[in-house]
Amino acid sequence: MNIDFGEFLKQKRQEKNLTQNQLAKILFVSESTISKWEKGVARPDITLLPILCETLDVTEHELITASMDNKAREERILAKKWRTLSKFWNLFFIFAYALALLPCFICNLAINKTLSWFWIVFFSIVLSFTFTNLPKYVKKHKVLFIPLSSYIALCLLLGVVCLYTKGNWFFIPVLSVLFALVSIFLPIYISKYKIFEKIKRHNAYITLSICFIILNFLLIVINSYTLKNGFSEKWWYFKIALPIALVVYVFLNILVSVKFLKLNKSLKTSIVLLLINLFVYLPPMFLKFKNLALQKELNDLNIFKADFSKWIPNATLENNIHLIISITLLILSVCFLVVGLAHCNKAKKSKKA
Repeated sequence: MNIDFGEFLKQKRQEKNLTQNQLAKILFVSESTISKWEKGVARPDITLLPILCETLDVTEHELITASMDNKAREERILAKKWRTLSKFWNLFFIFAYALALLPCFICNLAINKTLSWFWIVFFSIVLSFTFTNLPKYVKKHKVLFIPLSSYIALCLLLGVVCLYTKGNWFFIPVLSVLFALVSIFLPIYISKYKIFEKIKRHNAYITLSICFIILNFLLIVINSYTLKNGFSEKWWYFKIALPIALVVYVFLNILVSVKFLKLNKSLKTSIVLLLINLFVYLPPMFLKFKNLALQKELNDLNIFKADFSKWIPNATLENNIHLIISITLLILSVCFLVVGLAHCNKAKKSKKA
């Protein structure tokens, strides 16, 4: 039922068990002024609206329109519940972390007479904190600070574990995680922040180049680690890893370049699928390596060794599977090509018309 402003004001005043005189004292106006408002003779001054709304527990929108916005009230109640739950969740984890640290601190001192493995527990909890609690405190640039803080915490944890175990593997996981983070978040940062406005168009090329550099550092570190620990007898980075990484890097740049061709999306997709097919299944037919394990991997990718009459593991099984994948990619490429050419033909006809 629709009611006017005066009736709405009177109804809300009575719900709060306030007399006209009591409301007048709260607002520092006369009782007759309240009476005039409720009779519809006058309206309250705009400067009085905030305190009037607070007293009657209504919003300014509800007061002005003389109606209750139930949907907005439900949303505010849900928002309040969510804030309470979020606060409880935050306190729960802080309490749980403290509860975990205290006995570890006492036990480590009591048993080892010093703090040793305690620091592994401590930095593990710091890492967990960056995922569970830190997002609540970071108000701006979360996509920048949360991954960065988690990575720093992870590096500290790995460093402590490496020192505790007296290992020399620290840089392998650190560079591996850095490679993953850069490949995921760098394109987001370049497209999101204005500081990268001038290089935004070359986002993919820049990301690929930086990832290529980090990957090569990682491969060198792994090769050095395998030599020091007797897992390999010579440097395989320059003969095997670098050429493969370079070929993949060039190929990915070629795929990115397809984006800038003045063709419709279907034709671009057709080209990409065809290039992937050629890149994956063409080299194994011609490349030969002295490394038996690497040569076996190439032989498994050779689709010309497929034989659908034989599905034997370690013989023709993988060749058959890869041939099916290759044929599927080729069929999809042809389908997108047909659709793309149809679009081109349709566009030409519309221009002529």
